[in-house]
Amino acid sequence: MRYLFKGMFLVLLALCTTLPATADGGDDALKAAVTANLEETAKKLIALAEAAPEDMYGWRPTVEVRTLSEVYMHVVSANLMLPGALGAAPPEGVEIGENPIATAKMWEETITSKDEVVAKLKESFAYLTEALGSLEDLDAEVQIFGPPQPKRAYYMILLGHAHEHLGQAISYTRSMGLVPPWSQQAE
Repeated sequence: MRYLFKGMFLVLLALCTTLPATADGGDDALKAAVTANLEETAKKLIALAEAAPEDMYGWRPTVEVRTLSEVYMHVVSANLMLPGALGAAPPEGVEIGENPIATAKMWEETITSKDEVVAKLKESFAYLTEALGSLEDLDAEVQIFGPPQPKRAYYMILLGHAHEHLGQAISYTRSMGLVPPWSQQAE
């Protein structure tokens, strides 16, 4: 399974780094498409987080992987940290510190209650969509992790990241016996 995700990530990365801005929409079209998809994904992640009872937030399928609350806070970390590395203004009132990885880990370990996690998810997606909309020159290369890439590649990485962890959260909650709210009518 790990190799499948790595393979999908590499294909997505290759596509994103070669996508030029087009004359028929360019950066604005990309921003609009990514934002619309992120907003839909955010609604599902938040609905799922709200549907899970508080006592399930500490659940994990095995000791080697994140708990449900840690999955959500991992998404929050990416949403709050990556746009700043791309040139967006940092989120107001959020202290990231000099070591973003340590900050993300600390958030995962300390922000665990349902109410706090849901609030942070909402705040992080609101910031993310605003921050991505403010970025300019999506062809400019930055190096956050891996090789230098155009900013537009990180749009796709953030979108893929949100979808990846939505799928993970769906798997977690389904294994706990919960049906995602948007699927309940179909089942």
